[in-house]
Amino acid sequence: MPLLKGLTGWGRDVLRTLFPATCVVCQRRLTGGETYICATCMMQLPYTRFKGARGNVVERLFWGKVPVVRANAWLHYKSHSAYKLPILSVKYFRNPRLGLYLGEQMAYDVAGTDFFEGVDAIVPVPLHRKRIKHRGYNQSERLAAGISRVTGIPVWTDVAVRQVNTTTQTALTHSERRENVSGIFALAAPERVQGCHLLLVDDVVTTGATLLSLARALCRADGVRVSIMACAMAGRHMMRADDYVNWHRDDEDTPPYHSATVIKDPI
Repeated sequence: MPLLKGLTGWGRDVLRTLFPATCVVCQRRLTGGETYICATCMMQLPYTRFKGARGNVVERLFWGKVPVVRANAWLHYKSHSAYKLPILSVKYFRNPRLGLYLGEQMAYDVAGTDFFEGVDAIVPVPLHRKRIKHRGYNQSERLAAGISRVTGIPVWTDVAVRQVNTTTQTALTHSERRENVSGIFALAAPERVQGCHLLLVDDVVTTGATLLSLARALCRADGVRVSIMACAMAGRHMMRADDYVNWHRDDEDTPPYHSATVIKDPI
């Protein structure tokens, strides 16, 4: 809480009493040791359980399109659930510190694996300058900063730029999403990224169109490889050519590597 900065002792206690921190999901008052999300909601978050496993459905979105090394999403995005609120709070309600916290959790999600092995830098999906002016910050940069805080991998925000201020993709089909973001990024520092393994970070991945567009721009430099990390995954995804699976249905358990929410992505 910004009001607590610079205060100590009784002053902090008074402000915590007058303005108690609440869980961003259930709005209940947080207790000692809880940060942003209460322990109960943390246990009930819709985790993907991918844990960066090779060949998971996020990675498959990029197979054969760009040289992808690994991919992961921490959560399922559930549009009709309060569990979407952490992501929306960062994106639309000026809560950059929560973004930092979520980025840390994204990194902890693959702790103990080799997911970050060989990654040279983290590249958050750039926002157009008009969007940054409106929101005050780039939410993907906040997530990237949280990942960096845990891993020590540097964040590069100047190697690609967003040339086009695209319209929202909320109601677009898969093909319309691809067209909407095609060619919107430009490589700004080809010499710097040449031969690098870059971790691309976004808040929500649905079709992968935005991340794919960014990856293709970066891969114009020689020898670039990419990994993908999103805070949440949304949408309908195909496991086999003849089998669309609606994952994470509310009336059944979620299998560990086959889950996504069938929604329209509001991001």
